[in-house]
Amino acid sequence: MFTKNIFAQVIVSGVVKGENEILENTNIIAKPLTEGARFTYTITDDKGNYKLSLTKNATYKITVSFIGYITLKEDVLVANMPITKDFILKEDPNELQEVIINYREPIKIRKDTTTYRADAFVNGKERKLRQVLKKLPGVEVDRKGNVTVKGKKVTTVLVENKKFFTGDSKLAVNNIPADVIDEIQVIEDYHESDLLKGLETSEDVALNINLKEDKKKFAFGDIEVGGGVKERYVVHPTLFRYSEKINYSFIGDFNNVGDKSFTVKDYITYEGGFDINSFSSLYNSPIVRLLKEKKYNENKHLFGGLNLQFSTSEKNDWSAFVIALKDNTNSFEGSYQNYLVDTIEETRRVSDDKKQNMLLGKIELKSKPNEDVRIKFENKVEISSANNKSETESNFNSEDLLYNLSDKVDNVSLKSNLKIEKKFSRDHTSQAKINLVFSKNNESQNWFSTQNIFSNSLPIDQAEEHIFVRQKINSENYQAKTLLKHFWIVNPRNHLYFGVKNELYFNTYNSNLGQLIGNEELDKFDNFDSENSNKEVFSSFFAEYKKLIGDAFLTFKLEYLNYNRFNKQFELEKNRTFQKLLPSVNLEWDFDANKKLVFYYRKTNDVPSYNQLNRNKKLISFNSIYQGNINLTESSYHYFRLSYRRFKTYGWSFYPTVSYRLRTNKIQNTFISDNIYFYNSFINIATPEKGLSLDFKTTYNYKYWRASLGVNYGNRSYITLFNQQEEKANDDSYSARLKFKSVYINGPNFDVSLSQNYNVNKNSFISNNTSYRTKFDFQVDYEIGDWIFIGENMYSYYQNETSKTKNSFNQMNASVFYQKEDSPWGFEIKANNLLDNKERVTSSLSDILFSERTELVFPRTIVFKIVYKI
Repeated sequence: MFTKNIFAQVIVSGVVKGENEILENTNIIAKPLTEGARFTYTITDDKGNYKLSLTKNATYKITVSFIGYITLKEDVLVANMPITKDFILKEDPNELQEVIINYREPIKIRKDTTTYRADAFVNGKERKLRQVLKKLPGVEVDRKGNVTVKGKKVTTVLVENKKFFTGDSKLAVNNIPADVIDEIQVIEDYHESDLLKGLETSEDVALNINLKEDKKKFAFGDIEVGGGVKERYVVHPTLFRYSEKINYSFIGDFNNVGDKSFTVKDYITYEGGFDINSFSSLYNSPIVRLLKEKKYNENKHLFGGLNLQFSTSEKNDWSAFVIALKDNTNSFEGSYQNYLVDTIEETRRVSDDKKQNMLLGKIELKSKPNEDVRIKFENKVEISSANNKSETESNFNSEDLLYNLSDKVDNVSLKSNLKIEKKFSRDHTSQAKINLVFSKNNESQNWFSTQNIFSNSLPIDQAEEHIFVRQKINSENYQAKTLLKHFWIVNPRNHLYFGVKNELYFNTYNSNLGQLIGNEELDKFDNFDSENSNKEVFSSFFAEYKKLIGDAFLTFKLEYLNYNRFNKQFELEKNRTFQKLLPSVNLEWDFDANKKLVFYYRKTNDVPSYNQLNRNKKLISFNSIYQGNINLTESSYHYFRLSYRRFKTYGWSFYPTVSYRLRTNKIQNTFISDNIYFYNSFINIATPEKGLSLDFKTTYNYKYWRASLGVNYGNRSYITLFNQQEEKANDDSYSARLKFKSVYINGPNFDVSLSQNYNVNKNSFISNNTSYRTKFDFQVDYEIGDWIFIGENMYSYYQNETSKTKNSFNQMNASVFYQKEDSPWGFEIKANNLLDNKERVTSSLSDILFSERTELVFPRTIVFKIVYKI
């Protein structure tokens, strides 16, 4: 009977008016007075209409509020029939003093901004922002620190309307203390500049943390110090100071327990977020190569970040931060590799010792000379280095190969960005952008062995007792981008935008490979010397038309692109010019504040990188040689996406998405093999690559728990090229995830998820490679008195029918935290990998081989921590 009452709903609807007008975006909150009934809220649409789904046979206190009007409260008994109820608000003659002083709503909604009053959802025992967010309706936080609201990912985190470090959510949710938070604002369609609000549609979602008044005048934070068996240590200080004129934040993290404060995701956010046009070059940049290492069984991590924000006047805001990182990691991996064409089996054992350093700095000025002008100017500097050493043992055809590799990388990058926005009138606004980038990268790779480990393509002098091969790579990159865009509001339902873009890229790439003879003279190998100079110029003009049709926005954009490339390698010159029309269409239909349908189509071009054009050879691994192709041409992408969002704070929400992509004239890897040695290059292929993705997610939110189900199907059909033969390939993937989470303010809370992945890969070499992976995660946290208990178990099972492999991995973690109320001191015992698992097995399938890897995992750690709250 109790379950029946919870899910039996009655619709209460009506209109909210002032004395003389309809009131749009009025807050209506329904707080249950009957136990077991659910809390809900809504806002009125542009006609003043509202609709609430309330529990049957329950009494509610309905609160109706709107700025400038006296808040209305009324008890309503909901029986078992729909109710129509209108509300009329009276203007407040006391300028809202009653609303502001005597009543603060737990949730306020103003168009695209939802404000949560933190103390309405917490019990005071929460330690960090993460624990607060988990208790807010419609908000989710995963283990990696990613935050989603109403099914949308938060892209920027602000504190007092100013960006917190890089704006990434992970640094914020793991470091901002819970007891300093007054309000949390979720801002959809977020724009850094208010002048472009309503002109450009943004998918960005910002999280703004407003602090309690008494925390704006004093420094706050905490210091966490811990130690454990086997010389484990943790030192984690955080310090924050916010005031009217100057704010600063410091985060430090020094540990050898396997935790990392700054990862690839944080760096991508620092670089401006995910951009499909530049993601490939960003992800393959030297810094990302340092950060994306995840497999290690020993790690020493030193991280420090200082963020400073100050105002020199009411018109100028400055911000600066410095992030320093030092990582030392050790790892071991054993692998079994099956080369598909020649059916050769290889076993390999690799031990790595990696030392990495990074320094990031940024200074930014935001200026508001007057109400119609916005200026943003920023400079960035990035310095990184790495010294990686590895020992490798390879066995195939009863032959053993042993060698050492030393890889040293040094990178420096300077970036400047200027953005100016000016509003000339109500109907005319313009934007100008200038971006300048310089980067320099030097890399030295040294292979050392007592035997010839290389393919016959390298003319190794085997008379040498020790074989020492060195490869040096030097590159410099210059980049300049400009954008001029004008926004014209023809009338409230028709907008017309024009723009001109210019992008200039200049790259120099030099490399050589040779054998060190007598430990002194380098005998360079023919065809491994590179001297590549590449200049690219993108010039484009675009027009964009945006029309409001009922409740839907239709945007059509057409871009005319002119492209010129000038490539010179030694005495050979190869130029390329083309012109393209690139259309895009976007339709956004807002049925109401919580229902949205989006259709999107875009055509883009992908031009080959200067590395892909490099016609001379490069050694990638002891058994792999890479050579570019100077004759490569551009490929085209057609991308379609249809998505629907129906969100309810309490009740059912749905998020289906269908996407399809078609890639023509694709730049495709091609391989030629000889035993385990292979040669890799690129060509354009006429056969298009097709990809289809179907996603469906549904959630049910109740006041004290949330449940969700997500399913996905993906298909990719493409061509592989091996030994100059085209072979058809097809990948199918199926996944499903079921999740349940309780969010009781007091009492134990559970977070349970079960996921299943099923993959089928087909090509001419493997007719049906089928693999399964099952994951089950369980976490419980219980707050009782001054104690907090947390336990979690993460289990995964993997099976591959091709290799007949089965393996499982189970990790248990636990934590006990004690802090007496009103005491600044806290104490914690934290244990990771309680079962002391030794290794994890993974597998992958590429165009040329099936690989199964066994990696050592981070061992069991038990640490005792002392926390002092400042």
